[in-house]
Amino acid sequence: MDAKKLLTRWENCRKSLRTLAGGIPAGKEGFGVTPEAMSLGATVLHCASAEKSFRDSFTVTPGKLEWNTGINLEHFPLKKDILAVLDRETEITRKYLAGLTDTDLDKVVKLPWGAKNLGQVWLDWVGHEIHHRGTLIPTLRAAGVTPPSIWG
Repeated sequence: MDAKKLLTRWENCRKSLRTLAGGIPAGKEGFGVTPEAMSLGATVLHCASAEKSFRDSFTVTPGKLEWNTGINLEHFPLKKDILAVLDRETEITRKYLAGLTDTDLDKVVKLPWGAKNLGQVWLDWVGHEIHHRGTLIPTLRAAGVTPPSIWG
């Protein structure tokens, strides 16, 4: 795994998520297509929260995955708050990923569902964020909003 390529992939993915999050109209943060589905704001905060959980499990609390980060709509209900949290977590993860080497990415880490090398964990993470980015687009449309373009 190439650390520089991983950082670039993550940066591109995060840029798209940030663009979509910026397209959420104020007052629509809690809009979801069904009561069971994550709302627009909750989806963005879920990405920030889950990423913090992973990052912290490799740095702050090694080997311990804590899901209750407090990054949720209850604590961050407004668009400006959601964007501020996303930007804060983005900067922390950017610094973390920029400090990794190719050798670091080859190290095996243990997660509740098994062991993988750190590079694969972060590639899986990018895929997770792409999935949620993909749910934001139709949810924005269902809310009557034209999603901002993330392509070119």
